[in-house]
Amino acid sequence: MINSRSEAYDFLQSLATAILNDCPQGAAMEPEIRRIVAEAKSDNRKKHLRLPEAAFLNTFAVPALYKHLQGQAGLTAEQAKEALLNEYHRTMPEVSAHSPIRASRHPFKKILGASAETIYKQWKDPKQNYGLTQSCPDFALRKPFAHSIVFEGKYFARGSKEYAARQLVADLYQAFFYRGLPSVEATKRGHPEWDYDYACLLAFDASLAGSLKDAWDSLGSSVKRSFWEGANIFVMIIRD
Repeated sequence: MINSRSEAYDFLQSLATAILNDCPQGAAMEPEIRRIVAEAKSDNRKKHLRLPEAAFLNTFAVPALYKHLQGQAGLTAEQAKEALLNEYHRTMPEVSAHSPIRASRHPFKKILGASAETIYKQWKDPKQNYGLTQSCPDFALRKPFAHSIVFEGKYFARGSKEYAARQLVADLYQAFFYRGLPSVEATKRGHPEWDYDYACLLAFDASLAGSLKDAWDSLGSSVKRSFWEGANIFVMIIRD
């Protein structure tokens, strides 16, 4: 059983390898994702695969994580299912039984760049539910796994170096946003406890030039280390 910060890091690092071993690499992923999305549009059993990001996460990332909880962390299949909270748990009951949705609403959004004027207008507008948000990350880990980790999952298919850099910043901010929300107790209605030690940006770069991975690799080592050491965010850009 893993029980230290360094071993949590090692678990996430090995998860990246586990996902890569189970899926097409680099730009070869894109035609596979297009095929999965096209098939899902005519199959009501595959509603969780109808968008490229969801197709990647629910075909490759989440199943790999479920297996990794058993192989790397030593959980049983039932323990792994209990530990893994998944936004699409209803259509993927074989790997998860619960949603990661947060019980309490709050007046902030995870989108980077909204103006203060726009936010204030939303807070006053009943038609926009007064700007209140009920956060629901893509997936998360909790007990009986040794660490609580919230995941922001992304799929990057194309874009210039400049676009990739902007997207990286926005994606990392969203992971930071989830990690920064305060603790909330579990409810009798089934909402799980919200109390995460770490956040993980899990992004697959399927672009031809590997633009998202390049945007991350171009940062200085001290900056990259600071995400984990100073913000408890593990950055997982999967390429090849």
